[in-house]
Amino acid sequence: MAEIYRNLLVIVCLGLLGWGLIRIERIYQYPFFMGAIFVSFLIPQAFALVENPGVLDQQSLETVLLMSSLCAVACWVGYQSNPNEKWLAKLNVDIDTHKLFRAAIFLMVISYFFDFLLKNTTVELTKQSQWTGPATIYVFFSQVIYIAFSIFLLETLKRPSIQNIIFTLLAGWIPLQTVLAGRRQPTMTFLIIIGLSFWLIRRYIPPRWLIILAIFAILILIPTIGAMREGLWDAVFSGQWQAISSTTEKALNTQQKGKILELRNAAFLIKATTDLNLYGLGSGWWDAIIHQFIPGQILGIGFKESLKFDLINSKTLYNLYGYIWHPGTTPTGVGDSFAEFGYFGCFAFALIGCLFKNLWVSLYYQKSLFSSLIYLSLISPAMVGLTHGIGRFLQESIFQISLIICLFYYAREKNKPLEISWKTDF
Repeated sequence: MAEIYRNLLVIVCLGLLGWGLIRIERIYQYPFFMGAIFVSFLIPQAFALVENPGVLDQQSLETVLLMSSLCAVACWVGYQSNPNEKWLAKLNVDIDTHKLFRAAIFLMVISYFFDFLLKNTTVELTKQSQWTGPATIYVFFSQVIYIAFSIFLLETLKRPSIQNIIFTLLAGWIPLQTVLAGRRQPTMTFLIIIGLSFWLIRRYIPPRWLIILAIFAILILIPTIGAMREGLWDAVFSGQWQAISSTTEKALNTQQKGKILELRNAAFLIKATTDLNLYGLGSGWWDAIIHQFIPGQILGIGFKESLKFDLINSKTLYNLYGYIWHPGTTPTGVGDSFAEFGYFGCFAFALIGCLFKNLWVSLYYQKSLFSSLIYLSLISPAMVGLTHGIGRFLQESIFQISLIICLFYYAREKNKPLEISWKTDF
């Protein structure tokens, strides 16, 4: 049955990609880019896990593969929902672009300041190799650069000028550094912001063959970048193609051997949840929010931990099954959504899809800059919602949406709701 569920996952994910490629403008919509993440991140791990389950029992293997398929289906199902007219009216905000531009400059300055502090701070690590201490605060606020970059880029594409180009380049420098450092999530975020901005303003869409080629390239680059980090670009610029080829082959072989797989983390998390009959019912996502927004350095680590439920963690898995959760790996959205609500946890992806559908209709038909910026800001959280967990999506999306609301509250003009007509042709 494991092979059947794996093949079902492949069919569903290819269906998401096909949905986008049939009408090429759909490549910037939620089902397609989530399908691309499923194909590039989860499917290789599914093949590796089926071939090398290790100590994982067959039932848990089948469960994690079935849950993966349900999450992929939910991405499409949620996106088929009809947009909410009240939401659309609230998203249609008239703004003063000059004030918004000044707000973006402020965000850029904030980001450069915290980026400077981060580069001059020794990063403290927990036993699980997670960042802790002041560095977590610095990196948190340095990420506002992506919102500033989006605002400058959209303005530059609308009205090219020396000033707009200079600010766009300045805002793009920090994200470009993370790309050169071999960070996978920031790289995808940076590229998608650029691509979607060109589509929103200039309606530029890359050809199908380039999109297909990019998907195959991502399949190879994800393990390669993970293995080489900043060394990848050093090798590219110096022409060390043999070293890149050797590292790529080694990384792919390591992945297929399945010694370290996030999907295995998800499978053991699912197994522990069912064996203990201990479902979080949202408590795990609450823990993620507390972890992100309650500063233990200020309020105290003990107080912070007292606000968490922490029902099932890596220690639980080790005590129950002797399973070692590798530092730096994640439970995936498949694992943490099941740990909260069982198979019904897949509806988290459907709800995210519903949110993206409303934003898409708003930015496409209403030409809402407010919706455009939220959409651009949520693409990265949506992707890490699969790779890292729904809790991570909530962490990032709460911050991004709250910040953009503050920006638009500052830059808003008198709101004039626009009556629109639209049809569900997505």
